[in-house]
Amino acid sequence: MASLLTDELKHAAPSIANLDKLQTRWMNGIQFYLSQDVPIVNGHAIYLDSPWALTSISQRQFWTGVDFSQFGNGAVRGILSVDISEWREPGVVYGKPAQDCTAIQIQEEVWTQLKQHLNVGGAVTLDDAKLLSWFLDQDIEFPNAGTAANAEPLLINTAGSLQYRPEAQIELENLFLASDYVRTYTDIACMEAANEAARRAVNCVLSASSSTSAPAQLWPLEEPVFLKPLQEVDRIRFGLRLPHQLAA
Repeated sequence: MASLLTDELKHAAPSIANLDKLQTRWMNGIQFYLSQDVPIVNGHAIYLDSPWALTSISQRQFWTGVDFSQFGNGAVRGILSVDISEWREPGVVYGKPAQDCTAIQIQEEVWTQLKQHLNVGGAVTLDDAKLLSWFLDQDIEFPNAGTAANAEPLLINTAGSLQYRPEAQIELENLFLASDYVRTYTDIACMEAANEAARRAVNCVLSASSSTSAPAQLWPLEEPVFLKPLQEVDRIRFGLRLPHQLAA
């Protein structure tokens, strides 16, 4: 969006004039199609010390009513979706950052890093023979061999950045925004924030069109009460200029 803003647009809508001051990073996914389902855990798995900051989720558990054999060549029984959140650190196979790898190299690196974390103690959770195919997010583009570009960077919240983020309704009557840089209660780039930003944009459309339909509901982010004492400790340490207790 920042690259599309002309001087005329910035003058007409000052609230979007500073989008280029927001910071972004890469977080894109790759899917592995397996001949046998690999549940791993109920929900997300986080590989904390993986060089490329991987997280994964096994899809089958959420699609219990779907017959996977009816898709593709009928051989797929499980899908492992993986997010790559660190694209600038060297990998374990080629010693290169993900953004400097080819698509095939990215696949090999991610698969290897997953096996390093899951195939432990003699157990073989991920078996090469069960990997049928894979799919890398198409927003990772390769204009030149080994040089990747990202068509969908992710907003990173930094101190002071809220002032540069617009509301869904900006100064232009016929332009509404629904993206991770829109101000939301959720206030972080995630699917919940994307959903909220979309609902805010929907309400703008309803208002602009004088619709009598009920507006989409909005609600503040609720944090678990049990986190409050930990947050208070963190606030005190920050005030004393002490590092986080896990880093101390």
